[in-house]
Amino acid sequence: MRGIAIGGFQRYGIGVVGAAARNAVIESNWLGMTPDGRAAAPNRLSGVAVLGGAPDARIGGDCAGCGNRIAGNSVAQRSGHGIVIGGGGVTGARVLGNTIGLNADDQPLPNDDGVLVVDAAQADIVGNVICASAVAGIEFRETRARAAIDGNRIGVSAAGAPAGNDVGVFLGPGAARVRVGAARANIIAANRVGLAVEQGAREIQLSNNWIGLVPPADSSSLAEAQPLPNRERGISIIAGAAEVRVVANQLLVGRRGIVIAGADTSRISLQRNVIAGPERSPEQGAIGIEARQAADLRIGGDSGLGNSLRGLDTAILLAEIEEAAVSGNRIGAEFAAVDFPAASATATGIALGDDVRAATVRENRIGGLSGAAVRVDGANARGNLITRNVFGGNDGLDIDLADHVEAPRTPTLLSYAVERIPNNQLRNTIRGRGEPGAFVEIYVVGLNRPGALARAYVGGDGAFEAQTLVLALGDIRAVGVARGGATSEFSAPLPAPARQHIAPRRSGDDGLRLLAIEGRERPVAEALAVFGQAAIAAWRWDAAAAQWQAWSQYAPDSLHTLRTVRGGDVLAVTLAPGVPREYFSTEHIEGVGAAVPLQRGLNLLSWTGPWTTAAAALNQLDRDQPGLLSIVEQWDPTEQRWRVIWPTTQGAWQPPPWGAPILRLRATQPAVWQQGE
Repeated sequence: MRGIAIGGFQRYGIGVVGAAARNAVIESNWLGMTPDGRAAAPNRLSGVAVLGGAPDARIGGDCAGCGNRIAGNSVAQRSGHGIVIGGGGVTGARVLGNTIGLNADDQPLPNDDGVLVVDAAQADIVGNVICASAVAGIEFRETRARAAIDGNRIGVSAAGAPAGNDVGVFLGPGAARVRVGAARANIIAANRVGLAVEQGAREIQLSNNWIGLVPPADSSSLAEAQPLPNRERGISIIAGAAEVRVVANQLLVGRRGIVIAGADTSRISLQRNVIAGPERSPEQGAIGIEARQAADLRIGGDSGLGNSLRGLDTAILLAEIEEAAVSGNRIGAEFAAVDFPAASATATGIALGDDVRAATVRENRIGGLSGAAVRVDGANARGNLITRNVFGGNDGLDIDLADHVEAPRTPTLLSYAVERIPNNQLRNTIRGRGEPGAFVEIYVVGLNRPGALARAYVGGDGAFEAQTLVLALGDIRAVGVARGGATSEFSAPLPAPARQHIAPRRSGDDGLRLLAIEGRERPVAEALAVFGQAAIAAWRWDAAAAQWQAWSQYAPDSLHTLRTVRGGDVLAVTLAPGVPREYFSTEHIEGVGAAVPLQRGLNLLSWTGPWTTAAAALNQLDRDQPGLLSIVEQWDPTEQRWRVIWPTTQGAWQPPPWGAPILRLRATQPAVWQQGE
């Protein structure tokens, strides 16, 4: 069926019905409109119907002009669909490149549903424009076969004009195994609700979609995206939805970004999403993620799996929920990377409201907020563990508890002493008082990495003593953690010991080396990059001030008195135990683009050129100077041993991309290695 205007019929504009109706092709038609394409002429049940087991129908196509324009199929009883696919196990249906819900002038002309897939049917919906639906742009009900919704514009025209559906995508009763954005991102914007998963829908994945954002026609840059938020909710997962994964979506919030609710809603996971508030003040109440009652909820995860949130009144709000896990997220202007337009201010990071119990708030990075980083103020909130988070630059408290919240009393830090012990180590002893029977976790203020400096048990007399071999290069503070997990507010900070406790003694100390710096002026971390994680700390004597200037990879930047080095500086550097002595070299610590001289025989050096791979760099050297290379080894800090990387053999170790590796290179003759520009 091609090139026909069909409107005004009591049932279907085009019906493909029965198992014998195979491989139907429906393209370039106008369905539900008058012949001029401007006014409605409804087909009362649907513009196109694929029913009764008809297999492999194609509605539209991916060639220019192949798509159908399907609009105006809406009647008072709300049963007029643009396309309905269902009944008898329809399989292999494809809905491609159609314009649904807009007339010939791209003005809204509603269907009730844009596309309805129902009753054990299977269809893939790809590359369509679906707008102005009175019910849903795309709706799945009672489906079990895997289906894909990819590359559609839902709620916005091809030209970028808003023409929202009531719900952009609705995955309802009995829908399962639907992938929204599996292969190509959908643009879901300007609807009342962007994506709704509810009423028993399960095994759903929502990934890589732009929600509330429209990219410019000639660019995929998020920075140039047009903000068109879904008014009430970007994503709604409620009323018994289960096994839903929400992964790597870009979401601009209207009132709510993601809402999860319902006592029978379970096994919901949110990872690697970027969620930001609109261009307005956060006082208007935008919430990034709101979760109530759901079971087995995971917001974030291990390193690299967390969500980024900023520009919101509240980034994450939990209420009436047990054992939720909020971990690894980045919240606020200090830590959250957001490439699309968003307000800069975030008021509250994570809020635990009424009846939140046994939640875990762990290893999040929360900074640049105008209010509290973690606020626990709900009635009957109890047993909530707040641990190993990183905080920075918040105007409110980093942990803010209401008076009625059950938590151990806030500990008090009394003293911090440092003494040298054998093997050139430092024993740090921290004493204080806290809730008897609780644990105390001690953190370095401003340290930009998760983890406690030390942990101690509070005895029956209320006293505790914590010991660690790691020196705090900054003020410290503590929280109390009850056995059930409830966490107190932070104590008042206690200044760390004076920095002279860690000044180097003599160059013969184990692990201490003198290093002559060559080349241009650059940050200390860059100059010591050849040592990787092995360079623990460095000092330079300031003769004018008669004191040591210090730097450590474990200290926040604000505490560094040594920031840059230049050619001619001599540093005292502490290296981690177990580093071979040949790992230390004063040679070839040059700027990018160095010409590195090679002598005949063994050369101990580093790659100082641009980011590359071992194979690329060594293959280029072999092509430029054939026969020069004899054998090349690279230090593997994970295995703590040298490993051969040239010549390559089957099953040989493949080193990670080169930043500044330590190399042992045997050359057959003197030469110069040009290490990039």
